Amino acid sequence: MNQMTNTILIEEYHEGLAVGIAKMWNLSRDSWGGDTRVYTEEQIKLKEANSGNIALYLALDGTEVVGYCGLSEYKEDTGSLYIPLLNVRPDYHGKKIGKMLLMKALNKTIELGWPRLDLYTWPGNVKAVPLYKKCGFFWEDRDDTTHLMNFIPAVFNTPLLKPLFSQLDWYNSSIREIEVKPDAEKENGFTFYEYAWENDQTKARVRFERTGRGISLIETDDYLLELRMMDHEVIEEEAQLYEFKFVNKTDKPVSLKVKGNQHERAIFSLNEELVVDGEAVITNEVVFLQGDEPSAWKTHPYLSLHVEVNGMECELRLGVFPKQPAKITAKTNGKISFLNNKEIIELEIENSLKVDAEFELNFPESEYVQLINSIHYISLKKNERKLIKLPFIVIKFGFYQPTLTCKAKKADGAELSFTNQFVGIALKGFGEKFGGESKEYWHIYNGLCQVNIRKMDYLMTAGKDQLTDQPLAFFVPKLGKPYSTEFSKQKADNIEWYCEKESITFKLEFTSKDFKGISIRLYTSLYGDGIVKKWAVIKNNGIESFRQLYLNQALYHEKSHAYFPIDHHVVEFSNTKYLEFGDIHQRSLTGNWYFSEDHNGPIGFCWPKACTANIDSWQFYLEYELGLLNPGDEVEIEPCILSIGAFRNWQEWEAFVNSQTDQQCSSLISELDLTFEGKSPVFSSDNQAAFQLKSFRTNYLQGSLELFLNDKRNLSAVISENEEITTYTNSISLKDASAISLLKGVLNSGSQNKEMQKMLLITNGAVKAYTEETDQITSYVLENGVIKIKAAPSFYPGLYSLKLENREWFDHSFPERIAKGWWNPWAGGMKTIPSKLNSFSLMKGESIAEFIDLEDNRGNVWKSLAIHTKIINHDIWKGLQYTQYFAILPGVPVMAYFVQVKDSGGKSLIGETWNTDIFIKGDSLNDLSVTTSENTDAKKYFVGKEEQLLFMKKGSYISSENRQEKMYLVEGTDSQHLECYMNKEVFQVNNIQKSTEKTKPGFIIFDERIISESILRDLSQIEF
Repeated sequence: MNQMTNTILIEEYHEGLAVGIAKMWNLSRDSWGGDTRVYTEEQIKLKEANSGNIALYLALDGTEVVGYCGLSEYKEDTGSLYIPLLNVRPDYHGKKIGKMLLMKALNKTIELGWPRLDLYTWPGNVKAVPLYKKCGFFWEDRDDTTHLMNFIPAVFNTPLLKPLFSQLDWYNSSIREIEVKPDAEKENGFTFYEYAWENDQTKARVRFERTGRGISLIETDDYLLELRMMDHEVIEEEAQLYEFKFVNKTDKPVSLKVKGNQHERAIFSLNEELVVDGEAVITNEVVFLQGDEPSAWKTHPYLSLHVEVNGMECELRLGVFPKQPAKITAKTNGKISFLNNKEIIELEIENSLKVDAEFELNFPESEYVQLINSIHYISLKKNERKLIKLPFIVIKFGFYQPTLTCKAKKADGAELSFTNQFVGIALKGFGEKFGGESKEYWHIYNGLCQVNIRKMDYLMTAGKDQLTDQPLAFFVPKLGKPYSTEFSKQKADNIEWYCEKESITFKLEFTSKDFKGISIRLYTSLYGDGIVKKWAVIKNNGIESFRQLYLNQALYHEKSHAYFPIDHHVVEFSNTKYLEFGDIHQRSLTGNWYFSEDHNGPIGFCWPKACTANIDSWQFYLEYELGLLNPGDEVEIEPCILSIGAFRNWQEWEAFVNSQTDQQCSSLISELDLTFEGKSPVFSSDNQAAFQLKSFRTNYLQGSLELFLNDKRNLSAVISENEEITTYTNSISLKDASAISLLKGVLNSGSQNKEMQKMLLITNGAVKAYTEETDQITSYVLENGVIKIKAAPSFYPGLYSLKLENREWFDHSFPERIAKGWWNPWAGGMKTIPSKLNSFSLMKGESIAEFIDLEDNRGNVWKSLAIHTKIINHDIWKGLQYTQYFAILPGVPVMAYFVQVKDSGGKSLIGETWNTDIFIKGDSLNDLSVTTSENTDAKKYFVGKEEQLLFMKKGSYISSENRQEKMYLVEGTDSQHLECYMNKEVFQVNNIQKSTEKTKPGFIIFDERIISESILRDLSQIEF
């Protein structure tokens, strides 16, 4: 750690400071929960280039960056700047650097003329609260977030108050009580925040009202101004009294002008000019029109007065919460509706009046539903809420949004009439497309799927249920650079949705204020299978050209069990440890997609290759370079695509994104990947095996590493975080390793134990290839010292024998074909044939065998027994020539098998399958059992007892009571399913593979141990 020098300087960001910022964040992890993520200079440069900050202030101790404070326009609300991130390096805490940074941001806010500065923190950050409050921030009392607002800029930018601060130092003269708790002076439902100052010369106080974000009271030695209302909650369309009070404390008359500021929903008239010697009170009425329900995230509708005191101006403001006499919301349960079916609307009704009342709700007739009762009477006490259930019959699919005609009758007989248009429910049906509007959202629907656009800020979510909160959400796009958040706060020029043949599209239109003349149309199309397409059209309607215009589309996603294309592999991330986008090395992405097996169903996302994908902590955003836009030019960007359950797995999604009709999957590796160099997983027994341990998260590798080969410790090492590495290399000895060796690695980082497992195939000796004669039948034989395989094409075109240590595992009838069970002729053993071809037709063909050396994709040479077959007489497969390969390595109890087509005989292979059947017996049929992987219903099934058909999950194995070895059948990556059939005569395993010219290899493995599916999966990297 560095020792602090005598001078801390505050400097604005430039790229030369990026490396210092990265170091600061890496040394500040413990201040942010102990995150192990590592920041780099490159990441900082990219982040800051796309941040949209108005300014970024850095505290420097010499060349060391020790503090960070961003300043940007607040996206959640109008009229405020915002500190998105504030940090002081832990070894510089207590040096008043945080204050220096805050004051710099505050002064810049005042300089730019903004009335407010906001920031967020977390509830447990209590040590920072006194600093924030001393610097003018108020802690808002909310359950959903920890939000602080600073109104000092409004104080300094109010002409009436400016003379005060020639006598007062706003920071040092403050007499505000500092308490570590939310701030709140409550009165009539209003929440007030008050500044107070006093010194030997003067004193003053200024009060701000929370929801209107404005001054409601000013008191100095000379005067008092106050705006009051009886209640913060007001009834829409009902006249409300307000009072303006002015007190002149001087001995001279004061010229006073008060004028009403018309603001959106507030309708009133006021224009008074007075000369006040003592006190003046103005009482009047205001009516607030119907509109959207205010949000805690935004400034509420407010009453605003423009006041001049002796020509010095100020604004007084009170925010209110306009309500209807009753708050009415509707909900239904269920993802889909059925015509002529009885369903239930659950209606929540809450009395907003300050007195008891009886409410009458009148539902009009509708083409969508038939209500059992159309008129309902509900008595509610003051502030009471009731739930009523309304039965109805579904007549038509669509968005049921009745205009309710309502009356509220008070206890004194007075009546209020009002309408409600936001009791909306979706009646989904298969293939049905429609849109609708609820109180807080617009919605479009297509079959089971729906898209929700939040009115407050145009946040978009999508799902297959009625929930608007989903794990993935798109923010409204931003134009830049620097990027502007204007659209999240701006009222759209146009909102509509329309149906096309296969989709329904939601359209938003905006006109930019920050980029004069630029308009943008945002499109979201929803397809019935769960595909969502998002794109935009940008037009220059102005008179000036834009040479470097960009569009930023950001999203967040609470992912679970994610897959990302990284370094030309697909990296599988944990399904238990949470993954933020910022945990991924952005520059390592080698594909334009990712996939996540979310709790509510699989999610896929992809984006155009032409745009740049960027990562910023929990956000993922796409950057489109729009190029030169001359007046009149229009550019349409390519869509990004979201899949909500349309694709089952990452393999299907990758194939879709890459426009592959024939699915070619990338190799799958773990987020903490242990790989071996050379010809892995095949090694010679006298080798040293060099390995690499790599983390695909952004944190450095650290901790103690132990490697166990066949449960014996082979290597121990310590990786220090100070080495700053994400890849660790070393080697292990394979001396005395068994033919199938299982390697287990354990990395203990202090916070977790991470296990890795690998299978190594250790070769020894040689493979013998020869022929032998039995009853004038030539058999082709391969043996490697452990296993022996035999085939006799004139007997049957397949393997008829597989022996391990001279003990037979195949059930066969060699040297004669027989009738057995459901089969005639039956030869047993193992063979692969195309679909729709039976044994009679197979035997009418021609088959020969030979020995062939095969080199796999890792450079290992396998000795194979190849059986070449030509189909002669068959309506479908005549002319087909294909080869079955059965390959082994020296000394290893593993056999690989696959099929390759030489000539399809003019027959298309599309839509067909290769069917491999294996008949297994052991010493006797009744000795055998099948043990399934742990996630299936039963654990063990016994052969020869009854007729059963089982689906063999990955990791299942076959064993015999009289043998220690287990037989594992590892299907190829193109396998559709592996099943086994058993009765009292036979035990047959079937592997069904997609029909291609060359299948992916499958494997038969023998080992005494229980081997997990994840270890067996290592063999999938082998191809021929």
